[in-house]
Amino acid sequence: MHTGFLRSILYYVIGLGLAGLSYLTVGHEYIHAPGLHHVIIFLTFIGGFLWLAGVTIRYFGGQRTEILKGIIFANLFMSVGFALFMVYIINDSTGDSGFEGNAGNIRIEKSGDTTSMYHDGSIIYIKVKDSVLINLVDSTKIELNEVD
Repeated sequence: MHTGFLRSILYYVIGLGLAGLSYLTVGHEYIHAPGLHHVIIFLTFIGGFLWLAGVTIRYFGGQRTEILKGIIFANLFMSVGFALFMVYIINDSTGDSGFEGNAGNIRIEKSGDTTSMYHDGSIIYIKVKDSVLINLVDSTKIELNEVD
């Protein structure tokens, strides 16, 4: 059983290690799409799930070995853990941008060539033509996206 368990864990260590290495070398320049490391992680877990399905069919088809039992336990643990992690990420309601809670407190005024932005009544941004005179957006811990 230990041999099968270790084989499965080695598979995930290699897959997640390659994902980490790809993140360190390639990075994640375009944040609006999954990076290479996300694809590698996804393929690692899809491969593990398919491996789990194949080994389970072999195990319950009559080839009951301790190695297959270890592979089933490790892959089942990783597959369920991955699924629970994805459910948690998708249903996480806390959000870390801080923008949702402060959206009602932001006011933008445009007058001629001057654009002013206020947060809780305090000025945080002034732009005249192409020159930014005051930019305190980072210090207010809110996210702002410019819309054209």
